[in-house]
Amino acid sequence: LFAYLGVIIFVCISYFSPNCPLRPIPEETCDTSPYYARVIDDNSYFYSAPLDDNSAKLFVLPKTYFVQVVGNAGDDNNLFFVAYYMEKNGYVKKSDVQVVDGVPLVPYASSFSFRVFVPSGLDLRSTPSTAVPFNIIINVPYLETNLVYFGSMNGEEMIAQKGTEWYYCKYISGANTYYGYLYAGLCDLLPQIPQNTEFFQPIDDEIFASPNLDKLTTAQTPKLAQEIQILLVIAICIPCVFVIWLLFKPTKLMLDDGQGKKKIKKLKRSEYYELDEQND
Repeated sequence: LFAYLGVIIFVCISYFSPNCPLRPIPEETCDTSPYYARVIDDNSYFYSAPLDDNSAKLFVLPKTYFVQVVGNAGDDNNLFFVAYYMEKNGYVKKSDVQVVDGVPLVPYASSFSFRVFVPSGLDLRSTPSTAVPFNIIINVPYLETNLVYFGSMNGEEMIAQKGTEWYYCKYISGANTYYGYLYAGLCDLLPQIPQNTEFFQPIDDEIFASPNLDKLTTAQTPKLAQEIQILLVIAICIPCVFVIWLLFKPTKLMLDDGQGKKKIKKLKRSEYYELDEQND
């Protein structure tokens, strides 16, 4: 009986262990194929937040290239995908991209660089403006070419007749990596970015569940599973406790007190052996 109880307890502990092979694999941990979406507009922005506002725009994505989309952003109007471009996480508007059925060989325009062409160097800034105080990240030295181009952004005209274009880029200096904007009028050698001509069939259907269904999957379903697990533990433990109580329950015995009356005595488990010896 004790072996039986031990097996039950072991199964319960093993079932609730995260590595137990008996437990079903949660849906959110299953591998899924990535979805890619082609940039279809000349002014398709990569956003830092799912907000249709200039303050959330990071840069314009190169047209005909791709972003990887991983889900709905959950914004109020369901306008945005959660997206990934190169090593940046962010958002794209659904109307600016076309989801495709396939994985491109060259999804990102990631192999293009340029250089700083000003003797005093050029400040890398967190916003495309010199008017904003404290937005300088680091000074990029003269003729520096260790710069990776992500996209362009319209900003302040830093020098008259030099335009309002800024480059959003990655600057690697030793073991450090910085992201920010450099004024395009003081940079050169950025090549013309060719179009990506890879062809895939477009996917017109909704590829992700609606935000409400996403919340149901991530919030209500685990809660329901936990409630079932608690009920399972209670259902197993109650019989176990009852069996243990029966094993250690004192036994009632009728004894003669010498006056013709019967007295009830409760024998403890340790007294069973003494009673057996007296009977012998």
